[in-house]
Amino acid sequence: MLKRMMVWAIALMMMGTTSMAFARDVYVTKNGKKFHEKTCSFIKNREVTLIDDKDAIEKGYKPCGKCFKKEEVKKK
Repeated sequence: MLKRMMVWAIALMMMGTTSMAFARDVYVTKNGKKFHEKTCSFIKNREVTLIDDKDAIEKGYKPCGKCFKKEEVKKK
């Protein structure tokens, strides 16, 4: 019984770290509808908020066409 609980605990920890490993930091502006990479010129000198890409997508943001090429967006 203890061995099974240990296996489940390890499996749950691994699943948690695996999903976090694929999250990517992106930036959004207060009134924007797209998310950007840190180096994007569209957000240069603007107030931005750091968020991970999965949260950005869940909140309705779309990827910036300049930052994220179409091939990259399709892979997600």
